[in-house]
Amino acid sequence: MVASEANTPARGPLEGEDIETEHWEDARHWMSIYDDLIRFKVGLLERVKRELPKLHPVAQRAADVDVAFIEAQMAGYHARLDLWYRRVWQLQGLWLDPDGRVVRHKGEEAALTTREFELLAFLLEHPHRFYSTAQIAGYAWSDAALMPEEVRNYVTRVRRILARLGIPCDLINRPGRGYSLTFRNTD
Repeated sequence: MVASEANTPARGPLEGEDIETEHWEDARHWMSIYDDLIRFKVGLLERVKRELPKLHPVAQRAADVDVAFIEAQMAGYHARLDLWYRRVWQLQGLWLDPDGRVVRHKGEEAALTTREFELLAFLLEHPHRFYSTAQIAGYAWSDAALMPEEVRNYVTRVRRILARLGIPCDLINRPGRGYSLTFRNTD
């Protein structure tokens, strides 16, 4: 790495990445690399933020620059991870038709309601992140007035659609974290 690259957040591909790969296993490999990088940076940020109040004000200002740098790196890693998720979906034969609110997977398809489609599209765009019912209502539907039970109802409906079409992912729930779309290992 050149000195100038060491001073700028990673936004582009890492050495060896080939987004045009035809092998979904390669794409999954790159997803795991970016996931590891993000987890490492999250841990690093947590440690820095814990120690920040203990520093002298001058050192705190300097550390703020480092925190901003790390956060920018993480944003770049998230963008690359999202790109690899989209590539895996392409390689797995998953396609969403926003005009007809249809999801297709390997020759099978299902028509979705507007809310089901919006929920699935939102989760596909952010598959490696967890969202609470309130966040889903706000981000996926721009309707913060939806009750948590209504969100859970749509989650259940989308789970059924994923299972019926044999899409190799699960819509999981982690207490205290929320819902996330995760890949099932199909090896």
